[in-house]
Amino acid sequence: MKASVILLFVLSFIACSGLCSASGGLDQVVLLDVQGLWGGADLWISSDSRAVCRFVARPAEGEAGLQESRYAFELSEDQRARLDDLVQRHDFFSIRTESRMGMPDEARPCIYLHAVDKAHAVGKWIGDRHKDFDPLYDHLRQIAESGRSGVPFHKGLYEPAWHPEGFPENKTIRDMTAPAPARP
Repeated sequence: MKASVILLFVLSFIACSGLCSASGGLDQVVLLDVQGLWGGADLWISSDSRAVCRFVARPAEGEAGLQESRYAFELSEDQRARLDDLVQRHDFFSIRTESRMGMPDEARPCIYLHAVDKAHAVGKWIGDRHKDFDPLYDHLRQIAESGRSGVPFHKGLYEPAWHPEGFPENKTIRDMTAPAPARP
């Protein structure tokens, strides 16, 4: 009996170790990239590579307000490996961007990552270039597009505050990217 319990403990530890290394230690990855007038895409990825993407578009004829479609899917092993590699190679948790006023109608995508012991969010005006932000942003957009191939689990009027259960509120993430107030 005691040997069985020990064996079960060891096997569960090995399984957890594999999961943790497979996810690169990332618990959550979020891309918020919807511009309030034109739409865009949001993406939420959990540690087990399950994901939800939301596409927001201008209304079709006969509709009013921005319209959204939400899809659930799972990242491929290649998508997850590339994501983990980009986070590490571009040292995401150290990224800082320049603060400036946005241009009219300019989008400001935000990327949020939560690991076991830290969380970090970065926002960047779409008209700016950043050697570390841009490759991760491009990959997250590609992942979101790949999720669009399925059947949406929700279609309807855009709900800006909606997010999958267990993820931080979108406003909380955006607030994390706000520049620090200027000192007098």
